[in-house]
Amino acid sequence: MLNFSSASDQNPADDDGLPGLSRKHRAWVALYSLENPAFDRRQVLRENDVTESDLVHHTESWMQLRRQHRQKQR
Repeated sequence: MLNFSSASDQNPADDDGLPGLSRKHRAWVALYSLENPAFDRRQVLRENDVTESDLVHHTESWMQLRRQHRQKQR
């Protein structure tokens, strides 16, 4: 299993108390899914149990993760 978080990356606001992925990681999954225009936005949000507000809140960290990944690919 991939682990994208570290101790310094933990934000209590991202921990919704549910087992499994944090809200941030579910938002990342949703943002990744939404790159495919064939997916229905409302369904992606519902399936990942995130809101538009969650996406807005976690977009910057998602973009940072993507930049880091691209740099490692070089």
